[in-house]
Amino acid sequence: MTTLLVGFDSAWTPTNSGALVGALRTDDGKFRGLGSPQVVNYSKAEGTILGWQSQHNPEATIVLIDQPTIVKNASGQRPVENLVGSPVSRRYGGMQPANTTKKEMFGEDAPVWRFLARFGGPANPLEQLTGTWVIETYPVLAMIALGWTLPDLRPTGRLPKYNPERRKTFSISDWRHVCQRASSALQVRGLSGIATWLDGVAQSNAPRKCDQDGLDACICLLAALHLVETRECMMVGSLDTGYIVVPHADSLYTELHARCEQTSRTASEWVRLFSLTTISGALPGPSGNSMQRTER
Repeated sequence: MTTLLVGFDSAWTPTNSGALVGALRTDDGKFRGLGSPQVVNYSKAEGTILGWQSQHNPEATIVLIDQPTIVKNASGQRPVENLVGSPVSRRYGGMQPANTTKKEMFGEDAPVWRFLARFGGPANPLEQLTGTWVIETYPVLAMIALGWTLPDLRPTGRLPKYNPERRKTFSISDWRHVCQRASSALQVRGLSGIATWLDGVAQSNAPRKCDQDGLDACICLLAALHLVETRECMMVGSLDTGYIVVPHADSLYTELHARCEQTSRTASEWVRLFSLTTISGALPGPSGNSMQRTER
């Protein structure tokens, strides 16, 4: 049986574009790419995913999207952003708060809600995987979890400065670092076509914002690969106010636990480890077995 995996660096608003990249996991556990990252708005992203589903008839679909999927607060930041913002800022990064006052992104008519409704709404990663899952991820936090930070006087290191639109801080060496780490991670999984695209944009002396969107979509895809490979992942936040899923890393897990204590939250309720494990009765796995989550 086949699982469709999608990384979606969201378009965020009705007028903007993002990037989408996909891969298939076949019943022998191997991966097959579905082409290079492509520029998409929400409508095209929906159509592309539906087209892949129609063509390949997957048993399940996992979409990792870089945009908040649960936003109920009218102002300020979500609790998950209060937690995640701490390790991000410690590495000189920033996190945009999500609230419904930002009408183009999260108001009643924002395109993200129509997209989510088309695919069953925000998924609960702690339930059995069936049908289509749409899960929020965050490439910056994923890079921290994957150990892609760069050396710095701070023991945590620093985040790569790889956004070409921020000309004052952008670093071409940081850009190539992120491209190369993503390419290597995809290459070892047999996704050579996507890796080749990353190698190509890595060599550009003047990468564009659409190239960064494609790179971020690849990082989102890597988070999906970790899930389907039954690796341990972290769910930070809650199903009520919003959550983010990234690969698990002990050091990041410890930082987030400490942040929970600082903000008077029960860590076990806000930072959870889970994985999809091969057992009988859920999503078919590499040997015709099936995958369901385990949690601790």
